[in-house]
Amino acid sequence: MRSAARRIFDFYWGQGIADDVPALTYYLVLSLAPFALGIAAVQALLLNNLLSAIEVAEQLNRFLPEAVHEDVKDLVVGTRSNSPLLLLLALVAMLWTTSGAIGVIERCESRMLDCPRHNVVVGRIRNMVLGALVGLAFAVAAASASPIGELIPRLEVLPGGPSFLFIAIGSIVVFAVIYRYAPRSVIGWRASFLGAVPAGISLQAVPALVGLYFDAAAGFAAVRIFLLLAVLLLGLYAMALMLLVGAGLAVEAEERSRDRAARLVPAAGRPPSPEPKPDGVPVA
Repeated sequence: MRSAARRIFDFYWGQGIADDVPALTYYLVLSLAPFALGIAAVQALLLNNLLSAIEVAEQLNRFLPEAVHEDVKDLVVGTRSNSPLLLLLALVAMLWTTSGAIGVIERCESRMLDCPRHNVVVGRIRNMVLGALVGLAFAVAAASASPIGELIPRLEVLPGGPSFLFIAIGSIVVFAVIYRYAPRSVIGWRASFLGAVPAGISLQAVPALVGLYFDAAAGFAAVRIFLLLAVLLLGLYAMALMLLVGAGLAVEAEERSRDRAARLVPAAGRPPSPEPKPDGVPVA
């Protein structure tokens, strides 16, 4: 028990993950509104009818305070009538703020791997590309009214929760790509997927729990705004914690793999030891 507690302490505090969780939470808070607007713009461009647009807006509103529900619905439904410049600004804002959050993950991985970081320009562009991947994955997840969302229940796999399973698997794949390509020293796929499991599950579980709390606290009008804000921040903090814990698990698995490879390479290249000479035979 003491050994396990020491390992957890060294992993969470010794590796500096505890210091990066507040920073990642800060970027998640900043990216919440731009991300919602950017996803709404993307969804609106991909929808075919008004009913699907309203259903997508309702899915987005599950994770947002009630005060912005009508605004999100108006944005999703009316995006087609807006100018291309407005759509471009929404997408750029989403990618810029999301890249900041990915930059925290990259910094944490680079520090644990003890490898140099990208320069400012290349690093920002790289993180924006990874942020676009996150946005695309969330857009697919939010589109429960799309043909993909309608097809999953028809498969009749795991009744009651096939959508959660499908989205969680997609989130795991997305975060495996982020963990692999965010740092300058590329991490192996096996280690990346190992770290992406808790991150992908938390990405679906935490917003769902926050949404349940929003519904439960709807009747407490006097203190609702404070309670919702506190739980929203707590949910983002928990999500940031799991994302960085996943990054730490990926790095640890990669370091173990590299240590094994380093031990095998000298053994493979070492010449065979000479056979011992029998007693009495002079050595040449």
